[in-house]
Amino acid sequence: MRIILFGPPGVGKGTQAQALAQKFNLVRLSTGDLLREEISLSSPTGRKVEQYLRKGHLVPDDIMLEIIDNILLENRERDILFDGFPRNLNQAHSLERSLAQLGQEISIAFEMYLDETEIIKRLVNRRYCPRCDRIYNLITNPPQRVGVCDDDGAKLLTRADDTAEVIKKRLNIYDQETRPLVSYYKSLGIYRKIDAQGNQEEVLNRISEIVNAYLSSKCTSN
Repeated sequence: MRIILFGPPGVGKGTQAQALAQKFNLVRLSTGDLLREEISLSSPTGRKVEQYLRKGHLVPDDIMLEIIDNILLENRERDILFDGFPRNLNQAHSLERSLAQLGQEISIAFEMYLDETEIIKRLVNRRYCPRCDRIYNLITNPPQRVGVCDDDGAKLLTRADDTAEVIKKRLNIYDQETRPLVSYYKSLGIYRKIDAQGNQEEVLNRISEIVNAYLSSKCTSN
């Protein structure tokens, strides 16, 4: 099973991806995590990635796809969840070709969605732990104690880019670069739209129902 989870910033992709991966025993491929790992390993690819990130540039598709290809080979026998990848049509087409070489294909492409007003409201209320990177939201997923991480007690911080002005720019970028994936995956018959309104459990249940239906259909066909 190969699942894609995408959507604009602030809809809770990371939170749902972690929960979904745990529930269905999926290998979660988060581009952010993969890039950070390459940098920490100080690999040739990691050094290239670090140079781009230091300059505030996006990592080029060819480097990102090189990393993804290696992970696909290492996990060819495992079920995989792509968290926030692909981000554009070029990446989507390249991923499809890479999977085809392994005799595989995308099973479901989920797009999580929310109204822009709700997204901005969520992001300006987002907090993170600088020690363990855990993400909280003062509205949908607050810490047990105000202002501190549940796991290690570190003081929670606000991301510099979690302002209304920056968020609107990021949403525009999403509309231009990532939104075309909707039509593409609709054409393949694998697109599913998920309402991200509600608490974590409610959204996870919506996604899980579709995954379970997919798994049931595969069992029936076999």
